Amino acid sequence: MRKLLLAVAVLSIVLFACKKDKAPTDTPNPPANNGERFPVSFSVTGFLQKLEQLPNPSGREAGNNGNLRDSALAGKVSHLYYLLYNESGQYVKGIHQSADDADFGSLVDTLPANRYTITLIAATDPVEIVDTSFYYGLRIRMPDAPYPMNVSAPDIFVGGAYFTVTGYGPAQTVAIWPNRIVGRVEVNILDAPEASWPGDSSVLIYTSPAYRSINYINGYVDEQIPDPGIVLKRNSRTNFSTQLLSPNSELTVTIVYPDKITGERKVKEMRYVPFSRGYRTVMSGNIYNPLGGGTGFAISLDTTWYNYANVPF
Repeated sequence: MRKLLLAVAVLSIVLFACKKDKAPTDTPNPPANNGERFPVSFSVTGFLQKLEQLPNPSGREAGNNGNLRDSALAGKVSHLYYLLYNESGQYVKGIHQSADDADFGSLVDTLPANRYTITLIAATDPVEIVDTSFYYGLRIRMPDAPYPMNVSAPDIFVGGAYFTVTGYGPAQTVAIWPNRIVGRVEVNILDAPEASWPGDSSVLIYTSPAYRSINYINGYVDEQIPDPGIVLKRNSRTNFSTQLLSPNSELTVTIVYPDKITGERKVKEMRYVPFSRGYRTVMSGNIYNPLGGGTGFAISLDTTWYNYANVPF
């Protein structure tokens, strides 16, 4: 009997030692989902600071916990869309922030342990987020604008990050740095007539080819805007501009303007104008007294705009 008890004791010690040899590693996989949720913080404050160099504190209104909030960002970035997907690419949730929100630029959430993908869309005006149900089908669409046969053209930045919620250690912060996906076309008509009333359309500038929708993953654009293309917004007597979504490296810019004497509508069309996403195409010249022959417009591609430079216009 004593020999039997001794054998059982030795077997128990061996089994216990084997279990200890299989202890968790230092970087465990996410635990089984038992309904428990863990905090995660998403931050784009670094991106916003680079996009808009912050003024002195007296000109800035601080949000909760020191997070960014500033109405001055309107015209730079005033809408943020957070889209969360699990490791299979299935949609989990979406959150929209505007510049009026106290914690604009920072988001805290709680999530079950899993692997995730976060996509951030930042824009100067609202955009339409379509086909969200699956990560690889996500599309961003420019909405309709009041002007007939036209769309709004906000500046748009998109970025994302992969992260894992394990439930171990302190709450993690996921930083997101979006990149600009549109280009900008700016036309300066130095001898343009003064606008006679707000919304005066006696001078119109179109640029084409222009599109209104893009697939985030493969960068494929669709929904082409019919010719003559997207209308540039008139910012002052001489300056017209728009953001543009197009895969082409060259554009056609068309200026429609009145004859100074007869008022007859005249058309100036300039083809093969250089364009690149993330850059600014700048055109400057006269329509009534062209200088230097040719189109009468100097054309350049401003590469500093890609780096979020604050170029006045």
